Order: sequence, then C-alpha cells, then structure tokens
Amino acid sequence: MNEPKKQRPNEKRIELQSVLRPALTRVGANKDYASFRDQLAAVDHLLKGSHLEAMAIDFALEGLEQAEEPQRRRRAEFALKALRAETLRMLLGNPAFRPFSRTVAASDLLAGFCGVLQLDGIRGVSKSTLERMSKFFPAPLVRQMKQVLLEMCGEADRAKEIGLAEPMAMDTCLVDTTCLETNIHYPVDWKMLKDVAGTLLQATKLIRTAGLRHRMPGGPEAFAREMNQHCIAMTHTGRKADGRRARKAVLRAMKALLQSIAAHARRHRDLLEQHRGDTEYSEAQAHQILARIDWMLAQMPAVIRQAHERIMAGRPVPADQKILSVYELDTQLIVRGKAGKDVEFGNTFFLAESPQGLILDWELYRQTAPAEWRQLQDSIARQTAFDLSAPITAAVADRGFSAQAGASQLQERAIYDAVCPRSPRELSRRMRERRFARLQRRRGSTEGRVAIFKQRCAGRLRSRGFAHRYLAVAWAVLGHNLWIVARLLVDQRKIAEAA
Repeated sequence: MNEPKKQRPNEKRIELQSVLRPALTRVGANKDYASFRDQLAAVDHLLKGSHLEAMAIDFALEGLEQAEEPQRRRRAEFALKALRAETLRMLLGNPAFRPFSRTVAASDLLAGFCGVLQLDGIRGVSKSTLERMSKFFPAPLVRQMKQVLLEMCGEADRAKEIGLAEPMAMDTCLVDTTCLETNIHYPVDWKMLKDVAGTLLQATKLIRTAGLRHRMPGGPEAFAREMNQHCIAMTHTGRKADGRRARKAVLRAMKALLQSIAAHARRHRDLLEQHRGDTEYSEAQAHQILARIDWMLAQMPAVIRQAHERIMAGRPVPADQKILSVYELDTQLIVRGKAGKDVEFGNTFFLAESPQGLILDWELYRQTAPAEWRQLQDSIARQTAFDLSAPITAAVADRGFSAQAGASQLQERAIYDAVCPRSPRELSRRMRERRFARLQRRRGSTEGRVAIFKQRCAGRLRSRGFAHRYLAVAWAVLGHNLWIVARLLVDQRKIAEAA
C-alpha cells in the first residue's frame, strides 16, 4: 500500500505565506489606502460644496428646456460622471483611457467616486466612454470651474462652506514658465517624408480593404517596405566618407517614392469618394479617411521643399516657416539652454501659484509666447478679475521676468516687485530687504510646483491637436487645485481629532 506523500518544508512555508500575505498586505498598505481614501472623500466634498457639480449640470441642460425629463436626467447624470471621471484621471496622473478604464472597473472605491457603481456591478467605464467624457466640457468652462474654486477658498465666508477653517492666502503671486512638450519624434527632415508616406499608405490600405482597388503593384505593404529601406540607408550615410553625397542620393529616391505613393493615394481617394455606397464605411468614416489623405497631400510639397533646402542645398529654413511635425503643426521650437536639453519642442506654459501651492492662473501659448514680463502683466490682469476681497500685493519671479517696463507697471498697480533683477549688484542690494529675500527663497519651491504639475500631466501630453492639449491642461490645473485643497481639509481634520 502506497504511503501518503510527505509534504516538503518549503511547501508548508508557501502555504503559510499564501494565508498571511493578504493580511500583511492589508497592514502595510492600510495607511496609504486610508490616506488616498480620505483625500478622495475630501475631493467629493469639494465637488459638491464648491458648486462645481451645479455648474456641470447647468451646462449639460443648456438648450434642453423643452426636452422630456428622462432625457434631461440622463444628460445631467452623464455630466456628473464626466466631471468626476476626468477629475479622478488627473488625480491619478493622467493615465491613458484604456488602463484608466481597467483601474476604475477593478475598484469599488474609484467606481463609486465616478458614479458608475450600481447594484448589479460597475458599468459605463469603457475607454470610448471615458474619452467622450474628457471632451464633454469646453476649456473655458473648466477654467471657470477653477476660478470658482479659488474664489471659494479665498473668501472667509465661502471658505467655511467647504470646511476650511481659514481662507487660503492668494495675495502673493509666484510665477514661472516651462515647455509642455508635444508627443512627437525628434523633427528630422527626411523622416517627415516617411510620416507623410506612412499616413497615405494606411489610408490607402483602408480603402483597399473595403473592396475599392486600383492597380498598385505589391500593394501598400511593398511601398512601406521600400520606404523603410530608404530610411535605414539614410541613417547609415553618416558613417560613410562621402556621406553628404549618399544622403542626397537617398533623398532623391525617397522623394520619387513619395510622389508615387501620393499618386496611388489620390486614385484610391477618388474611388472612395465616387463609390462610398459600395463599402461598409459610414459617411463619417469615409469623410475621415478622405480628410486624412487631403491633409497629407496638402503638406507634402512643404515637407519636400524643407528637406530639399536643408539636405540638397544646405540652406537653413527660417524659423517661422519650419515644419516640426506633420501631425502637430502648432508645435514651437523653444530654446531653453538647459544642460543636456538645449531646445524643446512644444508650447510655452505659464504658471502662477499661491504660497500654499494653489495654481492661481495659467496659460498655454499656441504661437510663440510674448516676453515673460508681458506674460506676468497679462496674468495679473486676469487675476484682478477674480472675485476676491484681498488684491494682489506681491509678484515673485526669476530674472527672466525682469524688465523696466514690467517694473513700472507693477508700481502703477501698487504691487510689490519681488522679481529677481538681472544685475548681480542690484540683486545683492535687494537681498538686504527682508521681504524680498523671504519671497525669493519661497520662489525656489515654484520650480518644484512646475515639476509636480508636469508629472500630473504624465510628461508629454498624448492629446492630439492644440485644442485638446489646452483642454487637458485645464483639467490638470483643476485636478491639482482640488488635490491641494483636499489635502488641507484632511490635515485639518487630523489636527482636530488629535486635539
């Protein structure tokens, strides 16, 4: 008779660990989870107490005064879910919609905060739904929500409504600028030819898949393979003795191939426009494919001209005519002069914070940004329109904002000028002022605030188009301020409990 198999010692240890690990995990993560849960509860309280939910519902019901009650109710519910879902996404660091959808669907806490937790489970958190929610509110309304939150926190009577023991100080304005980079590759001239070719080939492939085909030897795959071979050859020209001549030869081949790809794309485009009814594509889908082809065909001459000027002729292209990306035309070249990163490709972002870390004002510039001292004056003009009893009394910035015209305007507004002067001698003299020295020491933390905000935006913004990036920044600012105020409310409660 076979004896029962003895259990090895390590198997016993594994069994004990499998039993104890959940308990140990709960003990170790209890503090972090409790802290996050308390902050989320505070944010929930702020969304209700600061009238942000009421603003969202009012916007959702605009133009639906004559609609039936079920339609109005569904619209209002979607607005509340959109406000909470996008706020939560910014609190979690602006993740992509697909992983964010999985995160919410796996947590009752997050699903309850977003308003998608029902009796029969968690519903309504697909990535497509979350993407529509992120674009439900326009950027001006999100900026207005940020302003309403600031006014609630800055006034004594309103601050008590949301649970603050004292209003937050907003009379000191600390400013700085940075570059929010767009999600593009390094702008190499010959590689943009590959971008145009790739987009045209992808659109052509969609048309051929739908059953509309024109003579195209080898199909889109053969043309894509040949373009990739040219790109590989171009990267190897730098190691050759006659590298310049080799680059010109490869560029000529790439230009000829791109012209052939464009001709095939035009013929397939005409087929889709004439016989769209014979395909399974809807009118909107066909319009999107046609617009994609037209967009690339319109940019192709300028892309070829830029590559010819820089590679074939060896002439520089003026900055205002330079194409940095065929997908993000609003990308600007910003000279930062930092170690290891002399230039950055994106848009200038202006930020003004309070001593307690609230972002008072911001701006993302589509075109080349004005001088920094002008950015400061524009920001002060916007902040003056806030409904706050305490006016701005001091403006603090680095030496990049220093200008005689800016100092004169601050003096006219009766605002203390704590901008770091450019002259070392003048800086040494002003550091003897106690108030100036204190504000300049505090200004060092504004660099950290910029870094925190960029981390909350997940580094480079994945949103396509300047309008969508602008909206994402507006949501990031609102989420950041809600996080700051919620953390203050949690700290107040802990102090009260300890007392």
